Amino acid sequence: MKKKNNNKIKLMKGERGFHYMALVIMILMMLFCVIPLILMFSVSLSSENSLVHGYRFIPDEWSLNAYQYLWAKRVTIARAYGLTILVTVVGTVASLIMTSMFAYPLSRKDFKPRNVFAFILFFTMLFNGGMTASYMVWTRLFHIKDTIWAYLLPGGLMGGMNVMLVRNYFNANIPYSIIEAGRLDGARDWTIYSKIMVPLSKPIMTTIGLFAALGYWNNWTNGLYYIGNPKLYTIQVYLKKLMDSIQFLKTTDLSNEAVMLAQRNLPTESARMAVAIIALIPVLAIYPFIQKELIKGMVIGGVKG
Repeated sequence: MKKKNNNKIKLMKGERGFHYMALVIMILMMLFCVIPLILMFSVSLSSENSLVHGYRFIPDEWSLNAYQYLWAKRVTIARAYGLTILVTVVGTVASLIMTSMFAYPLSRKDFKPRNVFAFILFFTMLFNGGMTASYMVWTRLFHIKDTIWAYLLPGGLMGGMNVMLVRNYFNANIPYSIIEAGRLDGARDWTIYSKIMVPLSKPIMTTIGLFAALGYWNNWTNGLYYIGNPKLYTIQVYLKKLMDSIQFLKTTDLSNEAVMLAQRNLPTESARMAVAIIALIPVLAIYPFIQKELIKGMVIGGVKG
């Protein structure tokens, strides 16, 4: 009996050691994520002259020039924000519908061609036609240039990995007997999908919804390739163009004295950080509310089904 108790005590000590080690590792990982955000916010509140010698967590000289500069562009930024929100919401909803509808038949054992579609899906995860071919198809065949479709369609509407996550979730967490019971009650495939599969898949839907939303929110490459109309800039595209313009003015030799004085007063490094802060606010505000479902969806959806 004493030996068994000693083994339990040793096991408890080992578990405590593991928990402490895991806690230290998680704290270090948290610091690696939080410290850059703190530094970024600090730099955004620094004057340009104080940034000549490098970044500091406590600014040598406080300044709101970067935010004042962005405030002067508030009308354009507000329009870009509105378009970004529209693209993110529509794209995320469309991505959820298409991904779950593709994953549902792949999870059905009685769907005979499912291996063929699974191979096609996996093939697209490994190979693609390249940027040039994609650009020609989207612009010459689908004519999405300078339209909102340029943000929604290329690259982000449905991802193969997301389909696999949803399929695995369906297989691992929704018993096939529920589907059979629905069949016996006269439910068709659309009823089973919309009334049974989707309502029971909240965690994985939250997970892939966040992936899709982040992809649409942070996407600036589609705007760079397909959008030339400034009124169609999303917040990421607009801020990228803004930074390019500031950098151009800073690095170009101009003889006009007034322009040179304006150049010196333009925020560059601090404006970049202010831009990043503005772009991060929605993500930081939404994530705490979906964290629980996100973790659950990642853990269960990653299980092989």
